[in-house]
Amino acid sequence: MNTKPDMHVLDEEWVSLMREAKAQGLSVEDVKNYLQQEHIRSRKTI
Repeated sequence: MNTKPDMHVLDEEWVSLMREAKAQGLSVEDVKNYLQQEHIRSRKTI
């Protein structure tokens, strides 16, 4: 069976996310800030 290591798949997902964000006019910093805010929000609801 030929499977990719988990880290390789994760890297591909991040690259895809960054490309989609760039196409929408967002920067890596914008994505980083958004993810940090969502992490903070999710911790408040636990």
